[in-house]
Amino acid sequence: MLKPKSLIFNKLQTLVVAGAGILLGLGVIETNSAQAALINGSFEQGFKGFSTIGDASIKTAAFGSGPTDGNKQALLTNGFGSVSDANLEKFLELNAGILDTIGIGDATGGSALQQTFTANAGDVLSFKFNFLTNEFTPEFEFNDFAFVSLTGIDTLADTFSDFVSTITPFDAETGFGTFSQTISVSGTYSLGIGIVDLEDKIVDSGLLVDNIKLKSVPEPITILGSLAALGFGAMFRRTRQNSKMKSNFSRG
Repeated sequence: MLKPKSLIFNKLQTLVVAGAGILLGLGVIETNSAQAALINGSFEQGFKGFSTIGDASIKTAAFGSGPTDGNKQALLTNGFGSVSDANLEKFLELNAGILDTIGIGDATGGSALQQTFTANAGDVLSFKFNFLTNEFTPEFEFNDFAFVSLTGIDTLADTFSDFVSTITPFDAETGFGTFSQTISVSGTYSLGIGIVDLEDKIVDSGLLVDNIKLKSVPEPITILGSLAALGFGAMFRRTRQNSKMKSNFSRG
């Protein structure tokens, strides 16, 4: 026949094993989620995790604007080294000719970066961007623009945006703004960010990008696991208290 202390030990042992299983399960879930999430969103490791096409480089504060997070940021331009609009659309898996439609003119070329990630419904993707240009502002014919492609394609800025003076190599900049979108359906997504030249290949524009992040909403299984872990802790404390009470009673 087991003594009271042995019964208590066995009960604690069972709880420890169960609790370890719960925590291990949570660890596996979190690890898998982290592997599929956006990485290196502030470009502190260069373009690790990203694919790029055209003129894409990493800049520091020495560039004259930014970064907004960490010490580095990405710069895309439609200048020397940029590629044709057809190559840009193919790289980002966009419909052929869509950049002409958005710019309401002939998109002659540009540059872009891309990263594929998984997200859950309710997650929020956001990033900082700063549009820079040597074009007149506004410029009706040569209206260079920056865009983002995620669930669709949206214009981030163009020569009709509000500009301020700049100490960068460009003539004007919008200053950093924020793009944000809530993911409506869980799945795998491709984030594309680009800059396009319109009608000419002479006067350049650029786009600074920084602090790309995906804010996740806790999954139900993670919440349940956390509650189970809390319950395990409470049971452990209660068992210890009962053990102390029995021990004191025996000594009395």
